[in-house]
Amino acid sequence: MKKFFSTLLVLLVAGITCFSQMANPQEPLKNDPAVRIGKLENGLTYYIRHNAKPENRAEFYLFTNVGAIQETKAQAGLAHFLEHMALNGTKNLPGKMLISYLESIGCSFGRNINAGTGVEQTMYMLNNIPMLREGVLDTCLLIMHDYAAFVTNDPAEIDKERGVIIEELRTRRTASWRMFEASLPYLYKGSKYAECNLIGTIEGLQSFPASELQDFYKTWYRPDHQAVIVVGDIDVDQVESKLTALFADIPAPVTPSPKKLIPVPENDDPIIGIVTDPEAQGTGVEFIIKSEPVPYTMRSLGMIYMVDMFKSFIAGMMNDRFQEIAQQPDAPFLGANLSFMPITTSADAMYFSAQARDGESARAFEALMTEVEKMQRYGFTDAELERAKTNFLRRRERAAENTADRMNSEFINAMINHYAFNEPILDPVYELEVAKGYLPFITLDQLNQLAQQFITEENRILLVSSPKREDLQIPSEQAFLDIIKKVEEMDIQAYEEEVSDEPIVDTNTIVPGKILEEKQGAYESLVWTLSNGIKVVVKPTTHKKDEVLFSLQNNGGLSIIPEALLPSVESTVFSFWTQNNGVGNFSATSLKRKLTGKIASAVPFIRSYSQGITGSASPQDIQTLLELVYAHIVTPRFVDSEYEASIAQLKAIIPNIEKTPDFIFQKEVYNTLFNNNVRSQLISSELIQKASLADLEKAYRLCFVNNNGAVVTIVGNVDPETLKPLVELYLGSLPSATQPAVWVKDDNRIRKGSVENHFKVVMETPKTSVANIYSADMDYNLKNEIYFDAVQSILNMTYVQTLREDEGGTYGASVQKITSNLPEEYGAILIVFDTDPGRQEKMRQVVKNDVMNLAENGPSEEYVSKTKENFLKNRQENVIKNNFWQQSLISYYREDLDMVTDYEQIVKGITPESVKKFINEILKQDYFIDISMNPEL
Repeated sequence: MKKFFSTLLVLLVAGITCFSQMANPQEPLKNDPAVRIGKLENGLTYYIRHNAKPENRAEFYLFTNVGAIQETKAQAGLAHFLEHMALNGTKNLPGKMLISYLESIGCSFGRNINAGTGVEQTMYMLNNIPMLREGVLDTCLLIMHDYAAFVTNDPAEIDKERGVIIEELRTRRTASWRMFEASLPYLYKGSKYAECNLIGTIEGLQSFPASELQDFYKTWYRPDHQAVIVVGDIDVDQVESKLTALFADIPAPVTPSPKKLIPVPENDDPIIGIVTDPEAQGTGVEFIIKSEPVPYTMRSLGMIYMVDMFKSFIAGMMNDRFQEIAQQPDAPFLGANLSFMPITTSADAMYFSAQARDGESARAFEALMTEVEKMQRYGFTDAELERAKTNFLRRRERAAENTADRMNSEFINAMINHYAFNEPILDPVYELEVAKGYLPFITLDQLNQLAQQFITEENRILLVSSPKREDLQIPSEQAFLDIIKKVEEMDIQAYEEEVSDEPIVDTNTIVPGKILEEKQGAYESLVWTLSNGIKVVVKPTTHKKDEVLFSLQNNGGLSIIPEALLPSVESTVFSFWTQNNGVGNFSATSLKRKLTGKIASAVPFIRSYSQGITGSASPQDIQTLLELVYAHIVTPRFVDSEYEASIAQLKAIIPNIEKTPDFIFQKEVYNTLFNNNVRSQLISSELIQKASLADLEKAYRLCFVNNNGAVVTIVGNVDPETLKPLVELYLGSLPSATQPAVWVKDDNRIRKGSVENHFKVVMETPKTSVANIYSADMDYNLKNEIYFDAVQSILNMTYVQTLREDEGGTYGASVQKITSNLPEEYGAILIVFDTDPGRQEKMRQVVKNDVMNLAENGPSEEYVSKTKENFLKNRQENVIKNNFWQQSLISYYREDLDMVTDYEQIVKGITPESVKKFINEILKQDYFIDISMNPEL
């Protein structure tokens, strides 16, 4: 593999002789000068950067460059277990003090307080922490300090956490997880990675000695393996001073255990793995070519950035070809993809994948390999490369435009990658200049030579995944080897394409409308009433320089569609069709080519009582966005072959998904909630058979024929005066009737009364899934919205304590609110959790008792205070985002609901007594639905 990398670099720098107008590719690229990078005497690295978006917020990360691969056999799953223990007590923050303190200042467990374990790295993060006072900064640094070296790992707490992680394993151990584990011996043959189990086994988690976890922590959590990252509205000098003093008491290891590079052996002959599972959701083929990784010391060089540019172009152009094939009638695969990625620290890979119909893995693999061979023989075309370059540069330009608008969280990954892989931390403006300098030196001949070099005869891996069924035959390993040989000997034609100069919309045929009325609107917006009855609400903002959000919504939706047509616009059917569909005379493929260099998208939707189009664009591409909106309404595209490609994908996927326990549970919940209402259907094989393009077209045209009464919101960096003529041209000309569109009242709502649905399912990993729903007829207003949110927040905190911490009975219960103003005003609280079948009765009683206790005694002052702080914190963060203002305007003008004006006043008025009163208003109506799924033994 070393020869391959050397050859690649020779090809890369060949012909580059002058660096005066570009970053020298043989030198390191410059790190963002605003990032303070340092290293303490004990070996700990730190990254600190000031950024005031959001204001008075900061991100804190401890990145530990070790993971599950460092475990011994006796420690399987303990790297992940340790991540949990960090939240269960440290030297300076015993017990749950850490979580309780952060919740008291408005943070929430999971969203703001979290951690994650991987095979090679572990991360601890505090996200969007409010910097209310200096003490918050001190505490957050103390938390990172304690994570790094002072986690208590108390044996009693370890024993309490065993049940939580066993339930996490039970929840996560789906067919996808099982098949991933089964693929490891093929992907990493001959390496320790082949046996690396990220979460462990139930038996191991039940029985491991506490000393094993303590030993893992002591051995691997060392400052020379760790980096602390702080980004936000902070004083860099102050943070550096505090961090340096605080972390100085962590000693450098006296006798360190070196972190060894674990190689993945090379292979001369292809490694083929065939993996099946009864609950697999589909058939897939993965073709992988391993290669040596870029040496750590070279990853900061400009030439490696150029390598990544080449890889980006090759992957993008191949994926465009794959998409074009997948959208053909009777395509050999449902979808395919190429990506370049590291599979471990010691090995990179060129990673091809394809999704196939069941029983057609060989056909999909042959088609995939044909495209690989075509690339190797003929390379790419000038037109393909120019499009790739244009789109690449446009993305860099947009990133540069948004440099000053980046959120704190957007800085983190670059710092992690600098520490773990020595990749440069690039400021977007500087990166744009680097890209501009390198692009002229990326030629088609050079790119095609590199593409050939990536395809090697050695280090190949083929993974085939499939449902396990008696009626499903999977080709042998030899059959796949024969396909490779067959393709190599085939007569293959070079890639050809057609590019149209036709406009998306012929403006010569449009009769523009007029703005009849202009007035000031809600939340500092402008409201224009058009001659066709459309109301356009425009809110210029400076929240993100290169972003404009668009929405058009009108009354109707499923409520006005005849029952016979409903299967054809079921949400999954409709979504797949829109993904594979274009507009007017443009297929999805040709439309993508037409939009080269543009950042604009528009997608139609049909919901229960409304239809419309959502979209977004760069400010310079607003006209293109509005062209797409116009085309979706006036010249929608209905082509049999493109529709059949979408349906073929669904027919290949849905029959398998229908057999999975999680989908069965979801469907039973949905059907029980809505009493099998035909206007609230989930996708099914039976439904797909009833769908047709003719019916979809009828339903679509019925919904979009009358745009009178539609509300359009345009939020972002827009100039209203420049926007006006475009709005009159593209929106003012949309078809409308003399009267506004209406929705039709039906019975599509959560059913009333008490209902039980308990059923059993055959499953590979036994678990019980429970859903409890409390609903009530209630006014749809801001106060009730906030109080439903409050009950959701309080119950989530309650169940973390009772179900998870006290009982160890679940990985987590999910509490969600459901509120609706159509067809009637009502709301509901949905409680869902998984648990051990043997403990379900007790866990169900705990869930019920906690709800009854809330009704009888009200919540604690602590939980109410934490909830209020969290709501106010989140609102401060949301008001600097365009999507918040777009949704607020939609609520105001479509639902007559002001989500902004009285929000803080209502939140501050929440008390334990007011929550108690609210939950009793729900419970007194006695609408309760109890659903459970158990394993069929």
